Amino acid sequence: MKIQPELIILFSHLLLALIFTIFILSGKSHLRKEQFIFFYLIPIFGIFAALIIELMIISGREGKMSVDLDPLYQGDDILWKTLKSFHEKGDLVPLEEAILINETKIRRRFMLETLYSDPYKYLDILNIAKFNDDMETSHYATTTISKAQKDFQLSIQRLAMEVENNPENTAVLDSYIEILGKYIKSGLLEEHLLKNLRLVYSTILDKKLRRVKSDKKTLIEKLRNNIELKDYVTAFETSNLLKKNFPEDEETWIEALRVYVEGNDAGGLSETINEIRRNDIVWTRQGKDQVSPWFVVAKK
Repeated sequence: MKIQPELIILFSHLLLALIFTIFILSGKSHLRKEQFIFFYLIPIFGIFAALIIELMIISGREGKMSVDLDPLYQGDDILWKTLKSFHEKGDLVPLEEAILINETKIRRRFMLETLYSDPYKYLDILNIAKFNDDMETSHYATTTISKAQKDFQLSIQRLAMEVENNPENTAVLDSYIEILGKYIKSGLLEEHLLKNLRLVYSTILDKKLRRVKSDKKTLIEKLRNNIELKDYVTAFETSNLLKKNFPEDEETWIEALRVYVEGNDAGGLSETINEIRRNDIVWTRQGKDQVSPWFVVAKK
């Protein structure tokens, strides 16, 4: 019996598609697992298209477009987190670079290894990762962000009730302040919700300061929160309290410079610089580096 040429072509196509599928599922191909279905749906051409894409990836022609890093910038505290690869040598790669790696399998491995280790440390990065082209990375980021939001909300509700039921319990109040601060700084809140939570945060910080008027950490949080709320009058008052209670502490003066810069108060900034020169302040090297630019400007 003579075999029809069409059957030979179809059989050859299915055999090649099966071989390619095995390569993809075993991780030996650079193509994604969900792409093998197209090999079966498009006879012959589907296989050739897959081979061309594979060769383009191997030759380095895929993903050569330049990437603008500015939209990814989230501040020095988050972008230069490092992560370990699976290799024994423990190669270190900046986490934001892991997102931009063109090689899907390597990018996914770096991203997921780090995010699984402590996802709540990398919420800003997760906000970027949820828009990633790789479906597994994007799905994990979106799922983790949803879980984080739910966890924050449940913790805040629980601690708000505990504070109401135990108004004199300082430990509970401190826990409430801590979780509110983390949620505010997480980058997960939309603008109107963020403002509302900052107003709640302001009230709770004031409650803590009525108990411990000279608590430095709470005063600094209050000052920074007031700056974000554009309440510069209260921020200036809080800065003065820091100066009164902690005149030799560098954080007092770093925060004072911050509030006058953010509040566009040139006179207050100039006076603060003069106060820094007059006071005997204990500086660390990092603290000096933070304030030194303002002294250079002041001399001009």
